[in-house]
Amino acid sequence: MNARSTSDNLIIRDFTAPKQTRLFTSLREVEVSGQLTFTEPIQGNEWHLYFYRGEIVYATGGIHPIRRWQRNLISNLPQIPFQLANLQEELTQYEADLKDNVWEYEQISHWVEQQIITPQQGRNAIFFALKEILFDVTQARQVTCRLDQDKILSPQIEAVEPEELIEQTRQLWQSWEDAQIADRLPNLAPIILQPQELQKKTSISAYQSLCKLLNGNRTLRDLSVQLRTSALQIVCSLLPYIQSGIFGLVNVPDLLEPFNRADFNYNNQDRPLIACVDDSLMISQMMEQILNLAGYRFIAINDPLQAVSTLVARKPDLIFLDVVMPRISGYDLCAQLRKHSEFSETPIIFLTSNNGLIDRIRAKMVGSSGFLKKTVDADDLLQKIAEYLPT
Repeated sequence: MNARSTSDNLIIRDFTAPKQTRLFTSLREVEVSGQLTFTEPIQGNEWHLYFYRGEIVYATGGIHPIRRWQRNLISNLPQIPFQLANLQEELTQYEADLKDNVWEYEQISHWVEQQIITPQQGRNAIFFALKEILFDVTQARQVTCRLDQDKILSPQIEAVEPEELIEQTRQLWQSWEDAQIADRLPNLAPIILQPQELQKKTSISAYQSLCKLLNGNRTLRDLSVQLRTSALQIVCSLLPYIQSGIFGLVNVPDLLEPFNRADFNYNNQDRPLIACVDDSLMISQMMEQILNLAGYRFIAINDPLQAVSTLVARKPDLIFLDVVMPRISGYDLCAQLRKHSEFSETPIIFLTSNNGLIDRIRAKMVGSSGFLKKTVDADDLLQKIAEYLPT
């Protein structure tokens, strides 16, 4: 790299740990500050690493920045709920570029400053993004890199020493090579290609669980966070089925695609607003993903005591309501909502695993419109909405 503001492109083949060490050490020796961009020439994927005086401040880019952000919050910042609709509104408001997500670093720094998260949690979140991105750059095999010293991100949280990041990425990459799965991208999603063959090899309960889990909507990395294991272990366990053609690995879109402000209007009242009152972050996050992709607006309320005031203010077209919640039950909350004139005709659907006769009678008495199984299935959810909100 030369000392000009923007360097010429440098082609690097097999950008493994030794080459990473040499490059990052040279940047550190001259205390370089700026944006180092890696580009994979075939697919055109780009990753950005921000250096300040030779140390790494943050990294952005790749094909799934929003999925990575969701995984990061769940893994490192569990007190911060991931709400896709709110995120989309904020990104539109600030015209953030999803391909170069400096807004992530600013958000993490803000949470540390406000003592919403600890400095160590902030550093863990930064390291999480760096580790995923450097692994993807390593797996790309050949990249071009370019340094732009005009794009500087000043550290607000302790910067990361390159050696620490390189060593942890090297160990992970070595594990993938040792398992002979270095060509399996962790951003791919497993999907069942031969359901009948899978049914022959598994029990009914196992088959049903696999159908819900491996539906082509979750990447190996997404599944690793959900199942609390590594993407390496998941792909290794699926490998015999992948090799036999029962499972496949497919590309999936990010949770949000890059958009222009002119193309999106969050306040478009033509889109029905669906609310979900549930103390489970996982349920509301799953529902949010499904409904946003289907074109609905969505609001999640995880504190049931705040539900009535929030719902009165937002006036949703349909409400999903968990039955079992702390401090107030869904039955009591439904009865409260029905006392408000604006909710006299609003469909209120209970989320529950119990829908026996007694439950249905009790639900009718408080004004519930119907039931949906607590384990949210996309087809069942959209069908239930269509039942009450016909187009």
